[in-house]
Amino acid sequence: MLEINHLSFSYANRGILEDLSLSFSPGKFYGIIGPNGCGKTTLIRLLCGLLSPLEGTVALDGRKYSDFSRKEWAQNISLLPQSRTLPAVSGEELVLRGRYPYWGAFCRKTEEDDRAVEQALAFADAQSLAHRTVTELSGGERQKLCLALLLAQDTPYVLLDEPTVFLDISHRFALMEQLQTLRNGGKCVIAVLHDLSLALRYCDELLVLKDGSVQAFDTLDRILSSDVLEDVFDLRCRSVLVDGRPEYLFLPK
Repeated sequence: MLEINHLSFSYANRGILEDLSLSFSPGKFYGIIGPNGCGKTTLIRLLCGLLSPLEGTVALDGRKYSDFSRKEWAQNISLLPQSRTLPAVSGEELVLRGRYPYWGAFCRKTEEDDRAVEQALAFADAQSLAHRTVTELSGGERQKLCLALLLAQDTPYVLLDEPTVFLDISHRFALMEQLQTLRNGGKCVIAVLHDLSLALRYCDELLVLKDGSVQAFDTLDRILSSDVLEDVFDLRCRSVLVDGRPEYLFLPK
């Protein structure tokens, strides 16, 4: 279980997150939602160890982050960031970098690494990009390779910050279904999402943030039966049946 306990964080004396205590379990797909500037990306970066909390702790299965080596932490938690600078290498070489946490002192790849890269490219529908130069690709193609890199790292906890950015509508649905497949395989998936419709369609639980504090952290049914989404986003939420299942519309008040 991935946990944070009484966690607070500030940028230049400006409070971002305050006294958060949360836990995330394997085999679930969590969506983190909230208005711009509420601390979603900061929380993801804290969970990954890219930022250090002002107060509180991050722990995995009862062990604090400080008790792990960087390589050991990277074998447990992976991140697809909102944006990153990518090198001018082939897609295959980029995805291979996800295997670095498993390499020994001599940094030699193994047959297991090759299999992991091949499987990650296939899962991300990115085989056709394996031998193309990353810097020559479109934003959506790069995002597919970044997902493959994440998958090659093969961690039990998978964190993503705005994973649908740059993707067209059909690939957004495909990606969310891929994340559900990871969840079904026992991984814990935690994603920052701006698209509320996708969050309500695919996630098991939602963490709703506003002004650095938790407004709700619960199942979809309980979130939808409350007024939290309307209050936090200042909108109206309406459900409609499409092919026998509920879909959600968001309208201004």
